[in-house]
Amino acid sequence: MERMVDRTISAAAFTDSAHGPLPARARVVIVGGGVVGTSIAHHLAEAGEKDVLLLEANVLGSGTTWHAAGLVNGARASTTLTQLSKYSRDFYTRLGDLADVDLNWVECGSLSMARTDGRVDELHYQLNVAQQGGVEARFLDEKQLLEQWPLVNPAGVKAALLIPGDGTINPGYAAIAFGKLAHAAGVQIREGVRVESLIVKDGRAVGVRTSQGDVEADTVVLAAGLWTRDLARTADVSVPLYAAEHVHVRTNPVEGSVPTLPILRDLDASYYIRHEEGRFLVGAFEPDGKPVAVRDISSGGFAEFDADWEHFESVRVQAERTVPAVQRAGFERFLNAPESFTPDANFLLGETGEVEGLFVAAGMNSQGIIFAPGIGRELAAWILAGTPQFDASAVDARRFSRHQDNRRYLHDRTREGLGRLYAMHWPNLQMSTGRNVRRSPLHHRVAALGAVFGEINGGERANWYDPAQAPVEYSYRRASWFEHVAEEHRAARENVVLFDLSPFAKVFVEGPEALDVVQRTFTSDLDVPLNRAVYTLQLNEAGGIELDVTVTRLEESRFLVVAPSATRDKTLSILRRAAAGTAAAVFDATSAFATISVNGPNARRLLENASPEDWSDEAQPFLAGRWVEIADGYAYALRVSFTGELGYEIYVSSDLAENVYDALWDAGQELGVRPAGYFALDSLRSEKGFRHLGHDIGPVDDPKSAGLWFTVSLDKKADFIGRAAISGDLTRKHRVVYVGITDPEPLLLHDETVYRDGTAVGRVTSGNYGHSLGGAVGLAVVAPGTPLDGTWEVEVGPTRYSIEVSPKPFYDPTGSRMRG
Repeated sequence: MERMVDRTISAAAFTDSAHGPLPARARVVIVGGGVVGTSIAHHLAEAGEKDVLLLEANVLGSGTTWHAAGLVNGARASTTLTQLSKYSRDFYTRLGDLADVDLNWVECGSLSMARTDGRVDELHYQLNVAQQGGVEARFLDEKQLLEQWPLVNPAGVKAALLIPGDGTINPGYAAIAFGKLAHAAGVQIREGVRVESLIVKDGRAVGVRTSQGDVEADTVVLAAGLWTRDLARTADVSVPLYAAEHVHVRTNPVEGSVPTLPILRDLDASYYIRHEEGRFLVGAFEPDGKPVAVRDISSGGFAEFDADWEHFESVRVQAERTVPAVQRAGFERFLNAPESFTPDANFLLGETGEVEGLFVAAGMNSQGIIFAPGIGRELAAWILAGTPQFDASAVDARRFSRHQDNRRYLHDRTREGLGRLYAMHWPNLQMSTGRNVRRSPLHHRVAALGAVFGEINGGERANWYDPAQAPVEYSYRRASWFEHVAEEHRAARENVVLFDLSPFAKVFVEGPEALDVVQRTFTSDLDVPLNRAVYTLQLNEAGGIELDVTVTRLEESRFLVVAPSATRDKTLSILRRAAAGTAAAVFDATSAFATISVNGPNARRLLENASPEDWSDEAQPFLAGRWVEIADGYAYALRVSFTGELGYEIYVSSDLAENVYDALWDAGQELGVRPAGYFALDSLRSEKGFRHLGHDIGPVDDPKSAGLWFTVSLDKKADFIGRAAISGDLTRKHRVVYVGITDPEPLLLHDETVYRDGTAVGRVTSGNYGHSLGGAVGLAVVAPGTPLDGTWEVEVGPTRYSIEVSPKPFYDPTGSRMRG
């Protein structure tokens, strides 16, 4: 792709490479001069922060940007990502004029084809999210498909989705355009300066060490692409991403290849085709990626690998079958260059948990061009405001477990990760690589009972139970596990179940100033009697929800914080920063204790069979904890429930875990106890209307808008984080309502559009099937003043279904069952 390395438009005219020594300091130092780094620099300057220094080891756009295919899309798989990509697409349409650089922007549209029923469902879901975000999209019939793409063989194509406003750009020129704008606004840009390490003092980034000397900074941003992981490691910061070979080939000239042809995505065959200068560019996201260690990649810029036609063959054959003109033309160029991928195929954005003032914008998973303007805007706002201004949950740099930065693990996962962009995005899809790395103390016990495992944060957990271990079949409708989960759900509602919740994060805060630390960290008043549990929130300075946790006061100066397993490292980083310089210590006890949850109307009876303790409501009321004698040892029992039923969480040291689990299992046999997994836990909490962090609540949701004001204590003396932002006359951003589909067949996931009297008024934030209610249920957000009368519907796939809407959960709205 010679045009992408064309230096006739050069950054040399506006960079400062020959303008003397590096400045001694800058308020913000950005490492990396690709399209992401230059976008951040521009957006910082546009927002008023001009004391910015951008450092590029080679020349602008010479890392990953130069070999990108330049695809620009306005819609992605979720509402949040669509907001970012739509802003990016809109920005690209005017970037060339702003910078006076011809970006070769072509608004040709994009066209995604489906060859399976599952992919058709996925495209309907994408259509809903696109239209909800204000992105024009529509399905085409076969005649319309051929009008848009006359060279396509439509055999086997079941559906095609057109997004007319999408297009293509020259990515290298986009980076130069951003750099030119940033420089004109006062940003200093230096090419040929290699950052060798980060400078950290007292847990905060204070500068960078470069090939030309040290530079002090208040904030450092790592936007160095595949080099980001190793550079972050110089400050003992985990950034899990790994490089892989990424391929696209260019044909010889093709009659009929014209600029107006939409980008063609044959998703089920793992490739795309776009026009380029009278030729076709064919790119692959093959399911068997080829990871590459950073040490094997040239650091001199414009890195390439040898052509591997054998590896590309399966994609080539599919492309030639669908567009025969590709085969007739033959190929003139094979471009094989490195790109970096993360363990979950979402990028990394935001401040790191280990080091304050160190921000990351990397791991783009071949979507850097698509997201660069949106990332630039949001990270600039995040740096200047100190908090994210959008729901960063899915891309938060702190979302991974520290072990996922391990290179052997990443090498294994990246084989699969590259293909995830075009593979089916099934609900609850589980990766197959990088598995069985972290296991619960009860892993073998629940496996023997038929656990079907999934993973989160690289840790195994039982999603559901099937002793027959039947093959897993995913679906946007009723997947193969539907009936298994239904049985576990009903057992929890009607009898008793055991959950292995050991992956939940367990953190101790203890020491003379432990109370001060938790009081300043969380919204509730935690100066409570001993052995009292409190559900509470942790906010950012803007009042948005970063964590929801349960805090139990074990002793006067010792607290147990239990958080969702996906937020383990984030919870630790927040608490460690809060405890820094105090007479309090923070300990990660997640692996030291197993957590066994006993739930259901017969939970008390089961525990009475396994323990000599008094399990009456008087002996242990709701939200109370205590040490109990159980099986052949002792454990801490906490009476809480995430199911809405009578429930106890048993925290037992890992060495006693199997003994206690066996005793509980044996004690429940006369009651008909069942094991239950995380999928049942989610369906139970959905019926009960409990919030899910990352879907229903996140960093831009304040407690009042989220319906969680009961967790806030403005009367306590401690000035907790975010208190100022939520004090006074807080305007509610939206209203949370509970929705249920009256038709028993469809499912709810998240981001489905909600209508009142035919007008879109909100969206579902999370949903599941309510097996006790006989239909799909979920939580939704609507405008604060939206009346709840009228005719309500939700869009699932191509159909709008009637729904019931309530200000309270449909199941046990008073919570009497878990308090009984």
